[in-house]
Amino acid sequence: MIVKAYDYSSLITDADEEHACHIVKGIIDSGNYFTNSPPYQTKENLFARPEAVWLKYRMTFLTSAFLYLGKEHKVANMQAWSFMTNKQSQPDRDKLWHHHNKHGMKGLSGILYLHVPDITTESGTELAPNGPEGLGKFYMGPNKHTWNIYPSETWHRPGINSSDDYRYIIAVDVGYYE
Repeated sequence: MIVKAYDYSSLITDADEEHACHIVKGIIDSGNYFTNSPPYQTKENLFARPEAVWLKYRMTFLTSAFLYLGKEHKVANMQAWSFMTNKQSQPDRDKLWHHHNKHGMKGLSGILYLHVPDITTESGTELAPNGPEGLGKFYMGPNKHTWNIYPSETWHRPGINSSDDYRYIIAVDVGYYE
């Protein structure tokens, strides 16, 4: 399977997710976000923030990435961000297909759903392992307290949020040396 899920329900709590959403909302309210698609995507590296909750997310992400790979690797770089979307702020989804290929560097991507107001299969993330025009597209998540890990070159786009309430996620890219 291209996506592997790592459940941290015994470590990540609802209070952690509420705290992270509150911090992300503060970042967005301060104007420190990108205005292109998807809207309300934080500019700063969340894993570089001082709050203890980000240590928990950073370490569980790295553990998940190493488990995905089957061994520990030297990390070249790691970037974490969040975005919040609701049905009013959701742009044309056909324009949201992307991947995170790091110009020849090996990489993994991860998504953790902090808050999904309208939990359906389509409210997770849509992946297209054979490209946006190819066959085999599928949705992953949204599972609470769970990192979904997949190769960074995999095409994907945000799922559908049909709610007025905001959907919050943490997304991470890590490059590594083999």
